[in-house]
Amino acid sequence: MLRIGVAVLPGEQQPFSVRCGRCSSSIRGRLMTAEPGLVVAELNEAPHLSGDAAEDWQIITTHPAFPFTTDTESSPFIDITSALGDMTGAFFRYTGEFNGIALGDWPRLERTFEFYFAEDWERFDKTMAQILEDQWPQDPSMVARHDTVHRLLTGMIVPLDPMGSYGDAQNEIWMRAQPSQELVAYVRQEQAQAEFTAIQKRLFRQIQHIVSIRHMWMPVLPYLWLKRRGRDVPDAWRLPGDDFAILRGVYQQNFELSCQALPMLIVTQNAADGRPATLLCVDTMPSLWRPAKLTAKTKSPRTLAEFSKVRAETKEAFLDRFPVAEVSWFEAFDRRVRNAIAHADTDEVVSGGEIMMGKHTSLSYMSFVETIPKQLQLLLLWLNLAKLFRVYAVLLADDSGDS
Repeated sequence: MLRIGVAVLPGEQQPFSVRCGRCSSSIRGRLMTAEPGLVVAELNEAPHLSGDAAEDWQIITTHPAFPFTTDTESSPFIDITSALGDMTGAFFRYTGEFNGIALGDWPRLERTFEFYFAEDWERFDKTMAQILEDQWPQDPSMVARHDTVHRLLTGMIVPLDPMGSYGDAQNEIWMRAQPSQELVAYVRQEQAQAEFTAIQKRLFRQIQHIVSIRHMWMPVLPYLWLKRRGRDVPDAWRLPGDDFAILRGVYQQNFELSCQALPMLIVTQNAADGRPATLLCVDTMPSLWRPAKLTAKTKSPRTLAEFSKVRAETKEAFLDRFPVAEVSWFEAFDRRVRNAIAHADTDEVVSGGEIMMGKHTSLSYMSFVETIPKQLQLLLLWLNLAKLFRVYAVLLADDSGDS
């Protein structure tokens, strides 16, 4: 007997998956809702049993929107609110606002970013006026165009992890990214601006994808919130695990994009140290940048071009000048996990909620999914840094410095 939480609107379909407590095989199906809220369940390969079999039935609980305990005598909703305690109100408010935007204004926001990347300002302004109504000026400045659309996205995503370090990480980076002569000289180059736009496009498309599959990772948010507060997490909490193959690809893509964004941090720190933006370690310069984490045998990149070609482990070492961002990075990306994914050394999620990896090691599926919203925050951090560099080019478009 399945106790299935309902978390869909009329007309939608809700897939579900849960494992049998005796044979560990997957039980899959879907709920379909219709007006006025009637729910019909369909099970894959479910035989009809006689009434005599009822005495041997299990009762298994699952829910699409929360972690669940399969043998709970309560409902997952009650279990979640009990675990969150005083955080319950904020949790449902923030996740509700995120889902509300995703179901409502998100298509308009997607179009707005398309017009933004194409620099089609006429259509951009029209779409922004549809979203913000009277709050969008009739004759917006270029700085407002760059800034406001990113603020909308930031306000949507950051509250999902309100106890995370997004704000501190952004302040840490932006304090270094002051419009010094070295930084301005770099960001005003046409090629540099084209690179910022290109990485913004890639980052937003990935954010777009993560939003579209939110039902796969949002159920982990109660787990993330409890971990952030240092509170106990029920050991029996589970997520279905059927989405692992998709989230595994998302994990790898998020890592690759974040590595592509790291040169912006190099430019930022170089300029803050008074070096030319693209030079890290030149013998004739008094201020050299070679992270202490690099071994004596590791060749340190000397230029931005060399940095872009080195291994990921070498790139990560240069986060040492950004301690807050470094902590966020290693919370989001585990070297052991990403290497296992890169080498196809991960297997399906077993009934105990573990991802089996090579060398007889395993990883909690809950911990794995928890990294996805953390990675989403990092993608947003890089997107906003690229925006800042594009704004600098607008503000300092002429030699007088007038905006």
